[in-house]
Amino acid sequence: MRHHKHSVTFGRQRSHYKATLRSLVLGLIINKTIRTTKTKAKEASRLADKLITLGKDKTVTNQRRAYSILRDRKLVAILFNELAPLFKERHGGYTRVMLIDKRRGDNAQMAILEFVEKPKPVEPKKKAEKKEKKKTVPEAEVKTEKHEKSEPQAEPAKEDIIAKEKKEEHKKEERKKETPQPKKPGGPIQKPGFFKKFFGRKGD
Repeated sequence: MRHHKHSVTFGRQRSHYKATLRSLVLGLIINKTIRTTKTKAKEASRLADKLITLGKDKTVTNQRRAYSILRDRKLVAILFNELAPLFKERHGGYTRVMLIDKRRGDNAQMAILEFVEKPKPVEPKKKAEKKEKKKTVPEAEVKTEKHEKSEPQAEPAKEDIIAKEKKEEHKKEERKKETPQPKKPGGPIQKPGFFKKFFGRKGD
């Protein structure tokens, strides 16, 4: 009798077969859909259904059993918090296998493996929400500022203006006295002409 004898191993050793199924289920949990061959998709769907069944009963034991397969705490949290709650009303058939065209080269039958129900995608926040709201100033403060700006400023008296001008002139005169002026030479310097340079001066 051929009871409980599973012969599909992809032509690999037991350890390699387990690693292949684990990588397929990891990709399925992360991306919610994967594209692989028909035989691999069917084998991965069996393991994915078992994990969803564990995720529906959130206990420490089931979390440890799921961690022994997935080997990643983040994926275990996604399984128990996001995926498993979607299948509360279902009693099996959590995944589907859809056949597509054959692979070019070896003509292998390809398929798409995906969950029957998927979590809703998170909508990106609008740019307006990201920007910080400007601080709203109360109307009373705005009105007082406007009144302060509108009030005319008192013009300075003419006497003060004249006194400032005199002070500035006095400072300029003091600066001129302090700065030493270059002394001019006694008379203009006469440069010798061409003939004097060539023939020399008289009496030489």
